[in-house]
Amino acid sequence: MSLKRNSDDIGWDYGVLVNPNNLNLIKCKLCGQEVSAGIYRLKLHIAGIRGQVKPCRKSSEEDKEKCKKAIDDSKKDKKARYAERQEDRDAVDLVGAPDADEDTTAAEVYRSTRSTI
Repeated sequence: MSLKRNSDDIGWDYGVLVNPNNLNLIKCKLCGQEVSAGIYRLKLHIAGIRGQVKPCRKSSEEDKEKCKKAIDDSKKDKKARYAERQEDRDAVDLVGAPDADEDTTAAEVYRSTRSTI
């Protein structure tokens, strides 16, 4: 029985958990290399992206492309989520807070909010 996390991540097509008590140690199904720090690093290994891990010598071009695409898609999703959260933050209007164009220091804001309490 192969051990894997309960995830539909493409990386699990290429790796298995070495130890169910250590969820960050994954063994490559293609070459047997053990990769620590999770499925992201296994995808780097399969994709042949140097820097954090050794590239897999047994991954095919198709395997490399699948993992590279998964990594790129993840980065795009993360950027989109960040931009959405930033838009939400920018849309919030704090009642009583000075406008951005006002020349008010943080100390003045603190003093004015303390006096209203």
